[in-house]
Amino acid sequence: MDNAVTRAIQEINHCNKCGFCLPACPTYQLTGNELDSPRGRIAMVEGMLHGEIEAQIGLEESLKYCLGCRACETACPSGVQYHLVLEAGRAKLDQTRPAHRGLTFVPRTLMRLTRHPKRLRRLAALGRRAGALPLPQKLKQLTPMLAYQSEPVKVDARNKPATTGAAFFAGCVQEALFGDANQAAEALLRAAGYDLVNPPQQTCCGAIAWHAGRAREARRLAQRNIQAYEITGEVPIANTAGGCGAMLSEYGELFRGDPVWEERAERFSARVRDWSELLLNAPEPLRFVGRQERVALQNSCHLVNVEKAGENPVALIRQVEGDEYVPLPSQDRCCGSAGIYNIQHPEWADRILEGKMAEMGAYEPDRLLVVNPGCAMQMTLGVERAGRSTVVEHLARYLYRAWLQAESLDQT
Repeated sequence: MDNAVTRAIQEINHCNKCGFCLPACPTYQLTGNELDSPRGRIAMVEGMLHGEIEAQIGLEESLKYCLGCRACETACPSGVQYHLVLEAGRAKLDQTRPAHRGLTFVPRTLMRLTRHPKRLRRLAALGRRAGALPLPQKLKQLTPMLAYQSEPVKVDARNKPATTGAAFFAGCVQEALFGDANQAAEALLRAAGYDLVNPPQQTCCGAIAWHAGRAREARRLAQRNIQAYEITGEVPIANTAGGCGAMLSEYGELFRGDPVWEERAERFSARVRDWSELLLNAPEPLRFVGRQERVALQNSCHLVNVEKAGENPVALIRQVEGDEYVPLPSQDRCCGSAGIYNIQHPEWADRILEGKMAEMGAYEPDRLLVVNPGCAMQMTLGVERAGRSTVVEHLARYLYRAWLQAESLDQT
């Protein structure tokens, strides 16, 4: 029996069908249908893996509508690792479905582009120049990418040597479309005393392939990253995208039972940190001064539910002098982006987004901070549709500006 299937069955056996996961599941909250809940999906995957039900359309629909936010894992009193069941089910479907029912054109194209961030960056630049042209309906969710305006990021050379080493993971979508967020994070970490190395051989983290059931492709990308960062020693590996961080931190799961790669993958994953953790624990803490704004946060599900570091962005926002942090009740719940979910299933993603916008209306923040590129595009789309003036931007860009303001004040 396949190792992934064995582990999935072990997790299925740990599920006691209590239903604690139901209130945490965004899709179950939308439909109230048991088939759209973690408990229902676990039951169907169990039947498929044991050969009791066929890999049919109904099961495929249920699994593909799962956001993969993993809020159910946080809620589960038995500690069931639902994602292992989900990915095993999707991989099984990928093996059994006819070729013509594989990934559709848009997800397949995006998966190919993520292997080549430079091509993705050029495509985004071309799209911005052609921004006035109408997009096909399936690509409407990408309009925030075309409207995004980057800000220049610069940090002066340090006048003293850095005291702590770290490596930086740029990612594919984050680097290609929101590169200034990466640059801002790097600038802040360097200013805070870190000596950063950015290996040129790094590639996509593999999350898009993994969540689509393309396990072989995900492992190939993971192997490239493991090799790229082994030459950087044992220093932490910082990243600015919650989805990437979650994937990187679980490379050990990808290679469980592999005699060649498992140990190397575990060593890699043990080094992965969200960049906010490094900034909070910096050898040379920075000062931040805001603009007297009301600031809210849309957290990354994976930063919250997988990396268990969802409090880090909040702690950093609270350090900004002069700004008011406005906690949104559902800031830690999925926004509906979920990788490329909002492109594949825009009708469900839009319903989740509408709830987010209704909630924001009661608080009216001046600025909404995000910590993941998909969240940035999804929340920008929501703000534009709702006709709100709220500015959506990455936490790193916000903190970089606040740090510059503090530096300016300290010099006067």
